[in-house]
Amino acid sequence: MKIFISHSSKNKDYGNTLVDLLISTGVNSDDIIFTSNDAHGIQTGKNIFDWLKSRISEKPFVIYLLSPDYYKSVACLNEMGAAWIVENNHAMIFTPDFDLNCYEFQNGALDPREMGFYINNENRMLLFIEALKPKFSITNNNVLINQKVKQLIESIKPFHTDRTDSSNFRTIESISTVENALIGKFEGRALDILKSPIDNITTDGKSRFYSDLFEGKLKKEEAFLARYIIDTDRFNLGTGWQESGEIERIKTWEDINCFENILSNNYHSVIKRLEMKKLLLVSEVTSHGNPKEMCLVENFANELLDPSKVLLDKLNEIVTTTQNEELPF
Repeated sequence: MKIFISHSSKNKDYGNTLVDLLISTGVNSDDIIFTSNDAHGIQTGKNIFDWLKSRISEKPFVIYLLSPDYYKSVACLNEMGAAWIVENNHAMIFTPDFDLNCYEFQNGALDPREMGFYINNENRMLLFIEALKPKFSITNNNVLINQKVKQLIESIKPFHTDRTDSSNFRTIESISTVENALIGKFEGRALDILKSPIDNITTDGKSRFYSDLFEGKLKKEEAFLARYIIDTDRFNLGTGWQESGEIERIKTWEDINCFENILSNNYHSVIKRLEMKKLLLVSEVTSHGNPKEMCLVENFANELLDPSKVLLDKLNEIVTTTQNEELPF
């Protein structure tokens, strides 16, 4: 399978940084189609329309790099329509100045209810690269992936003046299930594109955390950690020498919410337990190779990034019950 980056030529700088990220994390250069770069575009002497038609008919994985310029281009819209008709697996990535509420996006071929992400959203980009693993030869070196994503974020800063708070992006219509997160609609053939490694998923496609929560196997401090992540959007957690700083942030969060110090007192053991359950991965190390930061695996992060009502209700039930148990009256 190839990756086809559908984009406006005016956004080629964004596209080139995306190409560099894909190659540096393991995607074969020959498997990338990006017409604004001679190394990945149409061969000399080929008819561009026939060439694009043949590439799209091969059903590549399509990355729609959406921007105001994209929707002003007739060629881009034709390209989108052609790819959409053949039902390709796809992802939507937005430039920082893209307005999700614009008329063209809300009424176009792509479903605006699907989850996409801004190109300068570090956490979502990490999850996206993780999601490509089942179909492409993505490296298992999570530290390298983290470094390359950070490089992309830095490299695109000169391309734009932010008009978007990318860290708080949510879909226009909340999507509660993992299968509908990040890429496409996941009906049948698209489902396997975004699944994490099989040992992280239960039979219904949810994470180990999700199943433990609803089967009554989750420890209360694990529930508090999930609530902490949801409330603070901290999908990267300090460990090693950064652990004390994380604990201080947790204590502040506990004080604000009038919680007992259940999470802060048990943070180290919670992190180790979730790592053993393969729900957390080392994402940053020190110069001596010691872990200093952990990140959530893709399906666990999706569940907390856009939590369903039933998940929130269950977490709040545990938190509230714990609060009541601590009351002296």
